[in-house]
Amino acid sequence: MDLRTRYLIEALLFSLIVIGGWVGWAVVSGIMLTRNYVPDIVESYNSVEHLQSEVSFGVVYNVHWSILAGGFIALAALYYFVRAWLTRRLSARKS
Repeated sequence: MDLRTRYLIEALLFSLIVIGGWVGWAVVSGIMLTRNYVPDIVESYNSVEHLQSEVSFGVVYNVHWSILAGGFIALAALYYFVRAWLTRRLSARKS
């Protein structure tokens, strides 16, 4: 197997593992939040009062599929180039 092909496969697998871990963490945290949620009519006003008095800075948005695809490609490319650069540098030192 050619080194470029091997690095490409490693980069794709690395990116899949990282993004899969990210999505897996979101699923697990959602399951835990759902499991621990207890609806309580009497105490619900306290939580709403706290939310109304707190100021939030920043933007909350849903992740679009194109952002995930771009992140996947960028992460794979970064891994590929770093791996190839390190291999060339280490082989030059041995010579």
